[in-house]
Amino acid sequence: MSGTTRAGSYRDVLLLPSALRTFVPALLGRLSYGLLPLSLLFTVQQSTNSFATAGAAVAVFGFASLSMPYKARLVDRYSQRRVLPPLALGASAGLIAIAALGTTDVAVLLLVGATGLLAPPLGPSMRSNWRLLTEGSALKERAYALDAVSEECLFLGGPLIAGTLISLVSAPAALGCSAALMVVGTFAMVTSPVTTSTSASAPARHPLGPLVISGLRRILLVIMVTASGISAAYVCVAGVAQHTGRPGAAGYVEAAIAAGSVVGGMLWARRRHTRSWSTHLAGLIAVLAAGLLAASFVTDLVVLGGVLGIAGVAVAPLFVVSYLAADDVTPPHQRTEASTWINTANNLGSAAGSATAGLVLEHSAPSWGFLGGGVLLVLVAVTVHASGVRQARDRG
Repeated sequence: MSGTTRAGSYRDVLLLPSALRTFVPALLGRLSYGLLPLSLLFTVQQSTNSFATAGAAVAVFGFASLSMPYKARLVDRYSQRRVLPPLALGASAGLIAIAALGTTDVAVLLLVGATGLLAPPLGPSMRSNWRLLTEGSALKERAYALDAVSEECLFLGGPLIAGTLISLVSAPAALGCSAALMVVGTFAMVTSPVTTSTSASAPARHPLGPLVISGLRRILLVIMVTASGISAAYVCVAGVAQHTGRPGAAGYVEAAIAAGSVVGGMLWARRRHTRSWSTHLAGLIAVLAAGLLAASFVTDLVVLGGVLGIAGVAVAPLFVVSYLAADDVTPPHQRTEASTWINTANNLGSAAGSATAGLVLEHSAPSWGFLGGGVLLVLVAVTVHASGVRQARDRG
């Protein structure tokens, strides 16, 4: 039996009642996160005259994302309309304070940390909205694909907007723009009727929430390890670009990966997939592994961009399948939080991969980093496939 059937169109998704009214403002709010890393980096660097502090500030903001699942829990419990606006106001106030106040290294890091703790979980909240909007239809996978592709586009366009504002105006102005987008997008999104949903009647939760579910823990481990391999590849791209004397060209290779992800997400959503999520995860990770292994033999940046761009077609579908798998193993009242843990696992894996690849580049050529990442992903793909086969046999 075929593993795919024809799915509905993006038009079908966007014509769902309240879909555009919810999705467009959500994209506007999420665009703020696309501007934020570059804006924050240069704002802090200019105020402290230290790139070390600026890098630490970006890391602190990323580390604060560990609070995202617990903010999502509040959203599930009290609704997006009651929780997201206060968070957006607090986070945007923090961003404006960082932009306006020249302060000491320690103080700015504390302010960045507090701002990160208040950052609203807009992506997971929108995926929760998609679950409500597509309830009773067969459009959830297509909606998730639309969301993933759109997010990739935001993180392509966000740095370009930030870079333009930094060049033409200033880094603090770019950070202020990020704050404005966050507030406007969040407040506009919560005017949608679907944002009033709560899980007030849900049973009491364990402090670890959906992490007590073994199936979700397995998915998160897969995402974390896969993200470490992908992140290592980004660092190795920078190493190749530096070695060839064109460090700025690394950005074009990374853009090729993002473009491949957008294409992959759009192609993936053209079909409704009926095979198990473990089969899909294994296949998509294998595509990424093949790309990294091929990259270990490449030294030309143009060829490297082509190879990794092709491998990048698996990135957006990987997240679509991960979100669907998380939905599959968690009860409805925990799905927003579970979706947020997917992003958190990705962030943690990316941090570990970047740190490891950096150590590798200190002592060897980038090709060894690509090779190590590729071998790691091969092992993950084989393990996920074997686990899926074993579970199917047990059910049979």
